[in-house]
Amino acid sequence: MEFENKENLSLQNLIKPGYPRWLKVSFVFFLILFILTGICFGSAAIYIRQYQNKIYSGIYVGHYHLGEMTRDDLNNFIENLNNRLAKEGINLKANANSNVVDIKINTVLSEENSMELIKLDSYALWQQAYVIGRNGSWFKRLFTPLIYRFNNQHFSVPIKTDWVSLLEILKGNLSDLVDAPRNAGIKVTSFSPLAYEIIPESSGLLFSYEDVIKQIQDNLSQLNFGDLVIYAQSFAPSVLSAEAQKAVENLSDIVGYGDIGLNYIDSQTKLRRDWSIPATQYTQWLAVEKDEEDHPIIVLNGELTKTYLESLRYLVDRPARDAKFAMAENNKVKEFQSSQTGLTLNVEKTFNDLNVAFKERNYHQSEVTKTIGLTVDSVDPMIKMAAVNDLGIEDIIGAGYSTFKDSHTNRIKNIAHAVDRLNGTLIKPGEEFSALKYAGPFTAENGYLPEAVIKGNEIKNEIGGGMCQIGTTLFRMAMNSGMDITQRQNHSLVVSYYADPVNGNPGTDAALYEPMLDLKFKNDTGNYLLLQTEIDYKKQQLTFTLWGKPDGRQGFYTHPLVKKWIPYGEPQEIISDKLESGEEKCQVPYRGAVATFTYTRITPTGEKIDRIFDSYYRPLPKICLVGKTLDAGLNVTSTISEVMVTPN
Repeated sequence: MEFENKENLSLQNLIKPGYPRWLKVSFVFFLILFILTGICFGSAAIYIRQYQNKIYSGIYVGHYHLGEMTRDDLNNFIENLNNRLAKEGINLKANANSNVVDIKINTVLSEENSMELIKLDSYALWQQAYVIGRNGSWFKRLFTPLIYRFNNQHFSVPIKTDWVSLLEILKGNLSDLVDAPRNAGIKVTSFSPLAYEIIPESSGLLFSYEDVIKQIQDNLSQLNFGDLVIYAQSFAPSVLSAEAQKAVENLSDIVGYGDIGLNYIDSQTKLRRDWSIPATQYTQWLAVEKDEEDHPIIVLNGELTKTYLESLRYLVDRPARDAKFAMAENNKVKEFQSSQTGLTLNVEKTFNDLNVAFKERNYHQSEVTKTIGLTVDSVDPMIKMAAVNDLGIEDIIGAGYSTFKDSHTNRIKNIAHAVDRLNGTLIKPGEEFSALKYAGPFTAENGYLPEAVIKGNEIKNEIGGGMCQIGTTLFRMAMNSGMDITQRQNHSLVVSYYADPVNGNPGTDAALYEPMLDLKFKNDTGNYLLLQTEIDYKKQQLTFTLWGKPDGRQGFYTHPLVKKWIPYGEPQEIISDKLESGEEKCQVPYRGAVATFTYTRITPTGEKIDRIFDSYYRPLPKICLVGKTLDAGLNVTSTISEVMVTPN
């Protein structure tokens, strides 16, 4: 009773007398609700803190619980399973018309370099498992982990598969168990002149190798290492020889449409790669099937075409990469690893798109789809850039690319030295970036070496040759990033290093030469920008990437057009007292050109700004240095103290 009185007195102190009873009750109700809400939010926050850097409880793969695992825990867990897989292999029970054969497939192809046929991907698994409960709104991130604790989430382990090798091994082990059934098909025996033969149909048993591979992947993705039973299927041909003969009437028209094109545009560098599959190649992949109206048509064989597409994977795939960021004392980023979205070629989707386009050739259309873009899936990194710095740097703004193919040693060393000096440069809000400021000075004391540069009518060795490769790459990066270009000058000559990477024309280059020629752009984003530079010696290319906080701006440019080519004129000879009598050294001639392209910026407010860049490249004739003869009566009309060299 005493407690109740005290409680009533306490409430009376909170609620003044004279208020209606319903208002007092409402106040008490909302007070209790507020307290309970606080308890719920506090409990959820404490629970989340307990799972920092750990997978939330309630996350399963198969019957294995991943909850409370750290990244190291998960790696060790998966690697132990991969070791088990390598030791035990894949065990199949192949059933062909009640004839059961046990087959063991070793997953390690080579003991020397540990080449693996198939394995569990621990990195991709961590990316999937760790982000569960950490996406969406703050409210969802707060309470979803608690829900998963009582309502378990099940998902699959990503599987890395050497599809081509596994297919060949399955064929080698299973082909003797079946009767090689098939639909009627065609085989091109000669391309010029075009000749073919009809492959007759046959009934029998077969294993669907693609289905077997999928069953293996599905089993392992659920961490099921038990024996897998696979069945050969009775096969009754759906395409007969007469129907194949009907379909082949269109063969010359199908071949007449020409090659099949494939392309892929890198989302960061905007670099486009193209592949062409000639008719001599794809005519070896032909099959016959029936369309929706039951008409026989010529299509692409899935197995053969996918094997070809798999051969392109190394050109496209790249692993996801976590971000790292650490500042040095000089206000430059000393340790920087950008977060990188992983890419993986989707062979199945690409084949389907390719086959749909190829089928168009059967219907006598005036125009058919002749080029297909590769389908590429993305894999997000676990740690993105925004999570490791407090400068507001979150994502890629844009990137630029150039090639230094066939450069001389000193030129490559100069380029690499500048790349190293520029990497990690922070550009302050409102700052005008200067390539000369951050890459220079181009002196021997600063680590640069002599290399060929264009000067007047000569090409001379000077300290810092090759820096225009840096300026050109920065120029393209700045345009792809939507930056305001405040200074740029094209080269005096048309040099192959700086040709546009798409159409090979001059026009998108930028010269650097101290102290006059610079490449500058304004950081008008209102946030810090970070410059990342990469040099790939194998591909002989530079990729410069600008990081910042995306604000909706866009930047792009048309590929340059040459309005006029200017002949280089008659060869010239210059007598030199630096050469022996009869000795001759020449430089190659250069055509001049007038080129133009349009740079388009779309500002964060949606304003479109077009800027035309016109470039004039002067012609330079072939000039040879000739050693003066011993004839004392010869008048030397001109001398030169520098030996000209062919530019590289």
